Amino acid sequence: MYKRLALNTTSNLGTLFLKLGITFVMTPIFIKNMGNYDYGLWEMVGAVIGYMGMLDLGIRPAVSRFASRFIAQKDNAALTNLYATAWFFLLIVGLFIAIIMTVAGVFFADLIAPSESTDNLRYTWFLLILAAQLLITFPSYTAESYLEAYQEYYLKNNVTIFNSIIGNAVLFIFITPDNALLLLAATNAIGICTKYIFLVWLMQYRRPFLRLRRCYFSLAQLKELLRFSVKTLVQGIATKMENATDSLVIGFVMGPASVPLYSIPANLVSYIRLISYNFTHVFMPYFSSLGALNDQKKIQEVYLTGSKFTVAPCLILAIGAYTLGADFLALWVGEEIAQSADGFLGVLIAFLVIPLFNPMASRYLTAIDKHGFFAKWQPIVALANLGLSILLIYPLGILGVALGSLIPALVFQPILLSVCCKHLGFSPIAYCRTVLMPWLIPCGGMVVAIFIAKAFFVVSGYFVLLMIASLASLLFFLLGWLLALTEIERSQLASILNRKKN
Repeated sequence: MYKRLALNTTSNLGTLFLKLGITFVMTPIFIKNMGNYDYGLWEMVGAVIGYMGMLDLGIRPAVSRFASRFIAQKDNAALTNLYATAWFFLLIVGLFIAIIMTVAGVFFADLIAPSESTDNLRYTWFLLILAAQLLITFPSYTAESYLEAYQEYYLKNNVTIFNSIIGNAVLFIFITPDNALLLLAATNAIGICTKYIFLVWLMQYRRPFLRLRRCYFSLAQLKELLRFSVKTLVQGIATKMENATDSLVIGFVMGPASVPLYSIPANLVSYIRLISYNFTHVFMPYFSSLGALNDQKKIQEVYLTGSKFTVAPCLILAIGAYTLGADFLALWVGEEIAQSADGFLGVLIAFLVIPLFNPMASRYLTAIDKHGFFAKWQPIVALANLGLSILLIYPLGILGVALGSLIPALVFQPILLSVCCKHLGFSPIAYCRTVLMPWLIPCGGMVVAIFIAKAFFVVSGYFVLLMIASLASLLFFLLGWLLALTEIERSQLASILNRKKN
C-alpha cells in the first residue's frame, strides 16, 4: 500500500509541477494578450464557476469515500449502483448549470463586458463555451472519483499532462489580443471535456461491471450519498468562500483590472497549498479503508508520518516565497505587480500556509465520517473572512483583503487540530512535537542562508534567484535529514526512494 501511495503522490506532484511550469511560461503571455480587464474577468468567472460546482451537493468526495469502502469489501453490485446513481444525478446538475450559463450568455453578456466595449458578442460566446464544458464534465466527475477510490490517480494525471501540453502549445502559437479570451476558454473547455469523456470510457473498459443504465439508479443510494455529502457540501461552500472570495471582492469593489494585482501573487503562492493537497489527496480513501478494518494504530502512524513528510516541502516553498517572492514577480510579470504584492505577500503566505501545519485534517475527518465539524465551523470562518475582507478593503485596499482572510484562520486552525487529535488519540502538543518542532532548525537555517546570499548577490535574473533558492533548499534538506527525521523515518523515506528507482 505504501508503494501505491508513493506512486500516486509522485504522479500528482509531477502533474502539479508541470502545471506550475506552464503557468510560469503562459501567465505573462496571457496578461500581454488579454490585458488586465479580461484576465481579471477570467479569474472572477473561474471563482463563480467554483461556486457553481458546489451544486453537486458534495457528491464527488462522498462517491470516493463510499467506493473505497465497497472496494475493500469487494462488493461489485454496490459499486455499480453507486456509479450509476452518482452519474445520473450529476448529469441533472450539469444540465441545470449549463442552462443558467446559457441564459446569462444570451441575455446578460453586457454585464461582464467593459463599459467601453463595442463587441459584447465575444462575451456571449465566452459564457456559452463554459456552459457546454460544465454540461459534459459534471456527470463525468463520477469516473474521476472512482479512479481516486481505486488509487489510480496516475491514469487521470497522464491524461491531464497530455491535454495541458497540447492545449498550451495551441495557445502559445495562436493567441493574439483579438482572440485571447475566446481561445483560452475554448482550448480549456476542449481539453477538460476530452479528459473526462476518456476517463468515463476508461473506467467502464477496465471495470465492465460498471454500467450507466437507468435501472441501476438507486434512490436509496442517492439518499445515503446526500446524507453524507451535505456535510461535505457545507464544508465545500465555506472553503470556496474562504479561498475564492478575495478575487470577487477586489473585482467588485476595485474593478476587474485590479484583480491581477492580487490574483497573480495569490495563484503563485497557492501552489504551496496545492502541493500539500496533492501529497494528502491519496490518503482519504486509505484512511477510509483502514477505518473499515478498525486499525487505529495504523491510522495514527500514517497520520503523523504523512503529516511530517508533507509539512517539509510546504515550509521550503513558503520560506522561498516570502524571502524571494517579490524578486521573482518583478522578473516574471513586471514591477507593477511585484510592488503591489510586496505590501501583502507575507500576510497572504501566512493565510495559505497555516492550514498546512495540519495537512491531513480534512482527509482523515472525512474518511471517518466526522467531517460534520467542518459543516459547523467553516461557514462561520468563511463569513468572517468575507465580512472582514469587505470591511478592510476600503481603508487598506488589497492588504485588507489578505488580512480579512488571515485573521479567521488564526482562530480556526488550532481548534481543528484539537478535534483531530481527540479522534486520533493523542494530544495537540504531541502532534506539534512530532510533526512541526523537528523542522524549526532547518527552517531557521534556510532563512539565514537566503538573507546572507541576498546580501552578497543582486537578484537580477532567474539564474541568481534559482541558485539562491536551490542552495537554501539543499541546506534545509541536509539539516532535515540529520536533525528532523528519526532513524525509522529515514529508513522509510530511503525505502520509498529505492522503490521508485527500481
